[in-house]
Amino acid sequence: MSIPLRWRLLDEETGATITDCTDIDGLFVDRVFPHEPLYERYTLLSCAPSGPLLAAIDGTGPTWFGNFVVEGAHVPGRPASEGCEDQCRECYENAEELLDVRVVGHRPAADGSGLLDIDLEGHRRDDDNNRGGTIAPAVVGYRLFAWSTANGSSEETPAGGCRDIAGLFHEQPDSWPPGPPLTLLGCRRRLSGSFEAELAHVRVDGTAHTMGWGQRVFGSVVATRPSTLGDDLVDVMLDARIPEPMATNDRPLWDMWRAGGPTEPNLWAKLNRSDRYLWVRAAAVHRSHAPDKPAGTVYHLDGRYVTDFDAFFCAIGEAVNGPGGWFGGDLFWLHENAATGDGGATPGFRMIWHNSEVARTHLVSGYDRKSWLPAVTFDDLVRYLTEDGVQLELR
Repeated sequence: MSIPLRWRLLDEETGATITDCTDIDGLFVDRVFPHEPLYERYTLLSCAPSGPLLAAIDGTGPTWFGNFVVEGAHVPGRPASEGCEDQCRECYENAEELLDVRVVGHRPAADGSGLLDIDLEGHRRDDDNNRGGTIAPAVVGYRLFAWSTANGSSEETPAGGCRDIAGLFHEQPDSWPPGPPLTLLGCRRRLSGSFEAELAHVRVDGTAHTMGWGQRVFGSVVATRPSTLGDDLVDVMLDARIPEPMATNDRPLWDMWRAGGPTEPNLWAKLNRSDRYLWVRAAAVHRSHAPDKPAGTVYHLDGRYVTDFDAFFCAIGEAVNGPGGWFGGDLFWLHENAATGDGGATPGFRMIWHNSEVARTHLVSGYDRKSWLPAVTFDDLVRYLTEDGVQLELR
């Protein structure tokens, strides 16, 4: 039996195979992901600070306060400090969130209003508001809110208002820029025209695992040529780009899953947190969709290497589903799998968390500079699991 080609393009609408290919030039790129953010300086113009922002200026509170929301005041004649009605769609659509923010300076406002111009340093969360943050909304001012992280909270605290903001609305480099134009190398089938396809990773056993929205292939054929990878194979040049390409140095990870996946637990333990995150993503792509194991099954979580949030998901995935297993990669999927099943374990299962003190020591309160939110603590994870019916035993 011949080994199947590595990548498969599936018609997005019908699921039919468009072609199989040996490799894809442009899928892996020489970058590090996720991309580290670009810190910038923003100035709140003619600002009347209050709450934590005022405390940062007068010295009664810290200059760093985590995240910061600026919400456009869009009703003419109403002071910027006055809130709009609850769940106002226009407020939501012109808001911006600044991350990891600290106050770095302040001075009397240049307009002589008697207010302050306040300098902040941080970076903007990627979203679609205000044309991706490139154009200022038509507003009469901004309401300001800080997110406290001292007690693991993410509640907004009013922090005043300002007339305008300098330095915020402009083009920024993509945090995960698309890859170069694709070339499908060693294809079994010639292609022409345009198509919209999902990309699937094909293992040596012939099973195909779809990659997800970030690796879709939408485009048109530019040219074809005979391939050097085998007789009767062709290379197909496209005008398509992968929205979220993968890093070249992560290719060995995919080679391992291609060959059958990890053969022993804790191979992820030597990785840093960013690569553990990518490990969990790869495990999710290659997850087994077998029925949940019978009720009464006891699972053993090896906690020796649970030193960060992503390590927990590497460990619990392997506890439930064996080496390279997946049991969620965030709190939403942890809840779905634990409470409703379809993740490999029948809900209400018993789990023994060995060496739990490692996670208790490392997963503590603070600010998580990967999620840009209050850190998920060991106590949080214990509470989430038990609330979802897991019979958790800590050792």
